[in-house]
Amino acid sequence: ELALAAGYYDQAHHVREFRALTGMTPGAYAREKAQVGFVQSSGEADA
Repeated sequence: ELALAAGYYDQAHHVREFRALTGMTPGAYAREKAQVGFVQSSGEADA
């Protein structure tokens, strides 16, 4: 649905164009960006 809303004919067309621009698939891009800035808290407050 997002590919159609963005003006692409189908998902495969969107993925090909995205990969040509970024060098990775939309899913790989999203996974990489989700990892940036991730901080795991120990649950303890800093004193």
